[in-house]
Amino acid sequence: MKFKLILFVSLLVTSCSYSVYTSGYPHLKTVMILPIENQTSNYDFRDTVFNSIVDSYESDGRLKLVGMSPDCQLECSILDYSNKIVAYSGSSIDEYEVRVLFSVIFSDLKKNQILWQNNSLMQSERYSLSDENSLFKSEVEAQEEITNKLFDSIMKNTLEEW
Repeated sequence: MKFKLILFVSLLVTSCSYSVYTSGYPHLKTVMILPIENQTSNYDFRDTVFNSIVDSYESDGRLKLVGMSPDCQLECSILDYSNKIVAYSGSSIDEYEVRVLFSVIFSDLKKNQILWQNNSLMQSERYSLSDENSLFKSEVEAQEEITNKLFDSIMKNTLEEW
């Protein structure tokens, strides 16, 4: 009985484990993020997107950020930005929606190929200045969530291959 327990534990410990952080491209170790191109009049959002992506790569840890000789590179453009009223009652505004259209290219520079390209990646999030139950309370909070979703989309479509 003791032998079976030890055998079971040994098999459990040495067996393959499941992880959502699998990499279909083990040769990719470093990434360079090119300056974000902004085709909108919301000029500050470019810096928000860039800083958020940098922070996300640093905290994720799968790819090291470099300025020279990267294994892969990320190109991102902000094509459209809108912040519109989507719900109101009487004379008060209940809810806004921030919508951002991105163009993203993630390239493997070692193999000289584009791993993922999306020229019309739409991310949106709603917020409310007045609703206490709203998940996001400001345009800035909605922007932060949009940039988080952008990074998640990039990772799911590049490094997280099943």
